[in-house]
Parts: sequence; structure tokens; C-alpha cells
Amino acid sequence: MSAEFDTAVRVALYREFVHTASVPTAEALAAGMQSSTAEIRAALERLAAGKAIVLQPESREILMANPLCAVPTPFRVQTQGHSFFGSCVWDGLGIMAMLRTDSILDTSCACCGEAMTIGARGGEIGPASGVIHFAIPAKRWWQDIVFT
Repeated sequence: MSAEFDTAVRVALYREFVHTASVPTAEALAAGMQSSTAEIRAALERLAAGKAIVLQPESREILMANPLCAVPTPFRVQTQGHSFFGSCVWDGLGIMAMLRTDSILDTSCACCGEAMTIGARGGEIGPASGVIHFAIPAKRWWQDIVFT
């Protein structure tokens, strides 16, 4: 398959994830794109090898399509009618930027554990108190992206 096909799979993946607030399965992507599941799985593997997405280790279904995460985390972004999870605070902020809608990131302060809410309205992040902490330098995130 081509790079164009992989890009189309990635766009379909994000479109479905954002529209439903739920990660699509390989089978659902195949049905929506009128492709075989084998072609979609191969594209997902190539996208994962290129660090565009992260796959579950056993099932090879999608775990992360950064900044979106398929499983609940302590970084929940709420919008009008949907909730999304980021793998870290950076991804939570990324979800807010990607969606370009009023949203709230619910998490906790990395310093003291106190509940923290960060809001965005009209494309601007509002004032918040607390500490956003990046324990691992960005250049090392992909050494173990699931842990990071």
C-alpha cells in the first residue's frame, strides 16, 4: 500500500475518534474505508512504526492517536457532549488545541496532588493554579511512550 493510503487511514481514525469520542477498531476502519481488515492492520502497523500512533501490545488495536488515548487516564478533557482522555497533561492541552472548542481539562497538580482544572474558552487557555510537571525530557518520550 501507499503512503497516501496510510494517511487516509490516519485521517479516518482521527475523524472517527473525535466524532464519537471512542477509538475505532481496525474492523470499523476497514468497513468505513471499504478496505480489508488486513490492509487496515498493515497501515496501522506502519503508522505505529513511524510513531504516528501507538498500538496495544497484544491485540494491536489502537491505544493512542496522540494526543488522544483510547483508555481512561487522569487527564480528561470535557467538551460540549464528549469526554476525551490524554496520556499526559501535554496531550490534554493538545486535545484542547486540536478540538478548537470550549473545553475543560480535569487532572491533578503534579506537585501536591490537588485537583486541577484548566479551561479553554474562545481558543484561549484560562488562568489555573498548580504545577504542570514534565518528569521526562521530550526527546526521551518515545523510549517508552506508554510509561511517559
